[in-house]
Amino acid sequence: MKMFDVFALANTFAIIDIILHPIFHIWVSFSPRTYESLMNLFVAGLHLQVTDFDVSFGHIFFGTILEAAIFWIFGIVIALIYNKLSK
Repeated sequence: MKMFDVFALANTFAIIDIILHPIFHIWVSFSPRTYESLMNLFVAGLHLQVTDFDVSFGHIFFGTILEAAIFWIFGIVIALIYNKLSK
């Protein structure tokens, strides 16, 4: 049976986050209303409203690092659970 490469999936999740997190920050800083509209379409029942938004470099940098670490751990957990259940 084929198993997930745990670190490959974790790295993939982290890289996707490292790319998308700053892009979302830039998007929200330029056009918060389009971001709100799109997010409201994707998540039923969500009423997102961008109010005060911090676009400082430090906030984006540290937020991206923290979120990438969380997504990396999330990727490991998903791969481990999949590998455990697929045996």
